[in-house]
Amino acid sequence: MIFSTLVFLFLFLPPVLLASFLFKKEAQNVFLLLASLFFYAWGEGALVLVLLASALLNHLFGLAIHAGRSPGRRKTALVAALVFNLGLLATFKYAAFFAANLNPLLRAIGCPLLKIGRWPLPLGISFFTFMAIAYLVEVYNRSSPVEKNFLHTALFITFFPTVLAGPINRYSKLKRQMTERQTTPELLAAGIRRFIIGLGKKALLADTLAKSADQIFAIPVSGLTAGLSWLGVVCYTLQIYLDFSGYSDMAIGLGQMFGFQFMENFNYPYLSRSIKDFWSRWHISLSTWLRDFLFLPLAYAISRRIPGDRLLGIKAESWCYYPAMFLTMVLCGLWHGPAWAFVLWGGYHGAFLMLERHALARPLKRLWPPLQHAYSLLVVSCGWVLFRAADLGQAAGFWRAMFGFGRGRGGNPAFYLDKKLLFFLALGVLAATPLAARAGCRCQKFIAAADAAWRAWLAAAFRVFSTLALLAILVASSMALAMATFNPFIYFRF
Repeated sequence: MIFSTLVFLFLFLPPVLLASFLFKKEAQNVFLLLASLFFYAWGEGALVLVLLASALLNHLFGLAIHAGRSPGRRKTALVAALVFNLGLLATFKYAAFFAANLNPLLRAIGCPLLKIGRWPLPLGISFFTFMAIAYLVEVYNRSSPVEKNFLHTALFITFFPTVLAGPINRYSKLKRQMTERQTTPELLAAGIRRFIIGLGKKALLADTLAKSADQIFAIPVSGLTAGLSWLGVVCYTLQIYLDFSGYSDMAIGLGQMFGFQFMENFNYPYLSRSIKDFWSRWHISLSTWLRDFLFLPLAYAISRRIPGDRLLGIKAESWCYYPAMFLTMVLCGLWHGPAWAFVLWGGYHGAFLMLERHALARPLKRLWPPLQHAYSLLVVSCGWVLFRAADLGQAAGFWRAMFGFGRGRGGNPAFYLDKKLLFFLALGVLAATPLAARAGCRCQKFIAAADAAWRAWLAAAFRVFSTLALLAILVASSMALAMATFNPFIYFRF
């Protein structure tokens, strides 16, 4: 089951939301856990057992790490937990990929080939595995208290708003919310508003732009022109942002409806002025996870610092920054999927991060800000070609066409760029900026500064207008979902 379906919108969410208000906190946690398991099993069937096994074993690993009487025992428990979680991820997601790439070498040296069938991939395994790892490492570092109540651990890992595609929350931030959260009318209204906005991003904007992106990426590279290839890349660049940020908006909004405050996942990344800035704004829960649990340990290991040292003792210009950053981004790419295109995408971003640190940081700061934005957007958009292309050959063909080296003659961008697409491209660009949010804030400030005689009327008019706008988005999104074919979120494949 996914958020952008009529089944979820009208058959699952309303009764679950209403029924949850009938219970006190601990009983509500039990109810939400059962609802989350039903939500996952609806589309994944027996694979819900993998999710349950992850919740149970990670709860036990957390207890074992906490109970260790010596640093050695605690470290042994943590290593066993990491082996389990990474092994689970490797088995379901990467086994066939590794076998396919090892078999040519094994054949060359005369060894038996690896015969590994494709396992069914449990949706969200990359996300709930990373949440579990973060919890265990925080328990090991004593930055988070251990959770002794299995119900809370299980709800944290399986909670339906985040189990499929994040945000990758930290248990240290949610532990108190398990028992002390408050569901207020204001928080409920904010959650509904955030959810509807995310639904509109997905159903109205991302899915519409996806049709044009799919059509253009279906054209053989031999027929691509510069205009066509750039149109396809622009459509996909907006689509992937609106699709994933729309999901995150819906997940955060759902959390608010039930009294939870999840971390933000996007901060208008296409307004970034560098690739470093981009990664501080894009998929924030993943980038901070990679920083805390991969980059920092790698930097420590490469610099051969003792574990008690802090990274603050390592100068930013130190040589250890570069291999740690590059390897982190390569593994970030591999996390997105078992394909060389994703690995190259990670290395591509890692190379630009190193280049900015080593040589581009000062020249970029001296540029006119719009040129900084243009640089960042160009690098990011070219990188998205690796995401969308069917293979590396198509990606290379797209790049050649984008920069005028293609040989296509029959493609005319005007055939795809009709009034409807122009309208939705404009809406997509608007949704990728804070202009609408700033306009709302200015309206509220204007109302607050108005004369007392007008203030109440203006506030009421603003509320009515906002409510009608949200209802219009909900109705239009529901109609779009009713007429559309199945179109899951892009990040579900990861």
